[in-house]
Amino acid sequence: MHNTGAECQNQYVNENYTPSHMHNNNAQSPVKQSQEGQTQSCDFNPDYAPGGRYYSIKVHASKAAVEFKADITRKGVITIRIEAASGENKRYDWKNKISIQLTQLGLIEFLCAFLFIKESIELKHYGAKNDKSLKVQYQEGKLFVQVSQKGKKLCGVPIPINEAVRIGQFALDSYLKNFDNISAEFVAQNLNRASNLP
Repeated sequence: MHNTGAECQNQYVNENYTPSHMHNNNAQSPVKQSQEGQTQSCDFNPDYAPGGRYYSIKVHASKAAVEFKADITRKGVITIRIEAASGENKRYDWKNKISIQLTQLGLIEFLCAFLFIKESIELKHYGAKNDKSLKVQYQEGKLFVQVSQKGKKLCGVPIPINEAVRIGQFALDSYLKNFDNISAEFVAQNLNRASNLP
């Protein structure tokens, strides 16, 4: 799900992140013709489109929500950040969210889950206090994601397969931006080979 401009105030923003295929920010907004023949500005913002620096995918459940966001590490590795918040009746406490920025190795494990190469993964010892973790488990018709941090309520979100495919493609695109001459097919083949090693 794409974020609207109204949501950007609550999002982590990394001003140094500029994807390689970034749209021209100086370009004028597209216009469309109304039925009366008058021109109107479209609400499209390329920063929130796929490949944009604020692009993200959100998945909501009844008691928690999770968001996958474009990000970059301090060492310049393009990756994704996972943010989760608990809530009731689909109202979420984003002020007390759990935020995990995947390392490059963590992103590889994440890809294995969201490209359906591994049935489950678990990433531990994230955060300044090594107290954050991420679990992804394949269940029939969905991936179940759990994001946890010591002292905070665990956030569990079922992700439908079609959304999981989109998240996997987003993560793969982020991973590929770190390399010049490798393809998505090459990465997927290598991950498959590695997962089948004894």
